[in-house]
Amino acid sequence: MVLAVSDEDAEKVGAYVDEMGLSVRVGAGSPSANAYKIAGYPSTALIGPGGKLLWQGHPSGLTNGEVEAALKGAKPLPTSFLAFTPTSALEGRVASQAKAIEQGKLARAHAALSAFGSDAKATDGEKASASALLGEVDAHIAALVAAAERSAKNRDPQKAVTLYDALAKEFGSASQGVSAKSAADAIRKDPVLSKELDAAEAFEKLRSSTAKLATAKRRDKLVEFAEKWKGTKAGERAKAAATPSK
Repeated sequence: MVLAVSDEDAEKVGAYVDEMGLSVRVGAGSPSANAYKIAGYPSTALIGPGGKLLWQGHPSGLTNGEVEAALKGAKPLPTSFLAFTPTSALEGRVASQAKAIEQGKLARAHAALSAFGSDAKATDGEKASASALLGEVDAHIAALVAAAERSAKNRDPQKAVTLYDALAKEFGSASQGVSAKSAADAIRKDPVLSKELDAAEAFEKLRSSTAKLATAKRRDKLVEFAEKWKGTKAGERAKAAATPSK
């Protein structure tokens, strides 16, 4: 995974990302410059499993061979935010549910793990292991819901409904799915959040449609968008992106 980081605040970094149309993940407010003793910019760090620093220096000095060596034996990243890698010790038949979890199939894993408690054939070790893993699944679901709630509170309903919709689709008529669908519906019906949602979706389309335009023309479009969606977070982002970086 490639991650760009900056020690500047999220508002300034976000405006730059919008202005330049960057698609790479960018982290703001990072203390990594001190942690990695970065003396100049641009600077690149190649980090291996467990956070081990494998290479550091100017990006032009990083070779394909070093990257390939670092990736050797690495597991692919989850393709869904529903997925995660369990840390509990897994015994017997419980181990088969780890793969489902790593694939983001939480509903299937949750149902199977819950059944171990009443399974007469399950050993005490399997029951204890299933209980621990079920706790991890529930904690992951709770973390996703908390992230969705924070996003809605911070006027970023697009992220919130993305999380809620994914949980609703995954769990369907189960309590987790019903609760997520209810939360997503509430956002779409809320007059303030629904406007924020429409503005966010429109802004993504704007970024895509203006990516290849000349800077001046792209800024004109951003100014026009900022005026149309004035008062929304997307409008604020567009206004900031239209202001030349100093």
